[in-house]
Amino acid sequence: MPLGGPKQARLAASILLFLIVFGLWQVYDLITIYFHPSGLSINILYLSIWVLCLAAFGLFVKLGKSSFGEHGFKKPIKIGQCVSLSILSLVVFLIIIIAAQGFMFDFTSPTLRFTVSFIVFNVANAVLASIATESIFRGYIFKNLLKNHGFFTSLYASSILFSLHQVSVNNLLAMSQDRLITYIFTDIAPLFAAGLFLGYLFYKTQWSLLGPILFRAGYLLYFFFPLIVATGPWWVSLTFTVSAYAILIIFVDSAIKEPTFLRRRFGL
Repeated sequence: MPLGGPKQARLAASILLFLIVFGLWQVYDLITIYFHPSGLSINILYLSIWVLCLAAFGLFVKLGKSSFGEHGFKKPIKIGQCVSLSILSLVVFLIIIIAAQGFMFDFTSPTLRFTVSFIVFNVANAVLASIATESIFRGYIFKNLLKNHGFFTSLYASSILFSLHQVSVNNLLAMSQDRLITYIFTDIAPLFAAGLFLGYLFYKTQWSLLGPILFRAGYLLYFFFPLIVATGPWWVSLTFTVSAYAILIIFVDSAIKEPTFLRRRFGL
């Protein structure tokens, strides 16, 4: 739906896009359960889901008669500042969740087989996942809801949907109550916190997706190719992760000072 469309149309379009993305991942889950693809087939299938998610985003933009620039595909005014801020934010984040936590508990070095196919798949996954999720949840849903629902409501809503988009319904139904609670705090809550930071970075970098995409891609690349990781109870990891994103929000807020009228406009 266009950015200037009715309030109900904006909300309906945002929810519908989320449901399409969510549904695509449920289809992926069912295919892996009933057809058991392996090796190259499952990698191609996984990447294809991201491509379909991006296609859905593009379709919604075109059907809504808006432009990709309105949804974040534009160069920030200060591109150097945007890039350096995203990279520095990633470094600070990794220091907090790995170095700080590791010194309190312990470090471990995962054993990985760096084959050509492994490297190609994970690099492609990081790039496609970053572009798709930031386009959909920041560029479309957050920006689409912003005008009629306010900054914080739109930020929270887009972050909640971001944290849920790859949840497997089949796995949820098979979980015990204890496992479900742990899953919420180890998988969903960190993504919600990430969504809050990425949405705020999106706003701070003049509504350009370059910063969020760079940060998310960098995080996923380290997640896929970890040289060293910190160990500890899940609640410690959650605490460090949420604290790291909170610190990054403060850091980005201090690094970029937008005009006062913009802060007032969005209630900041």
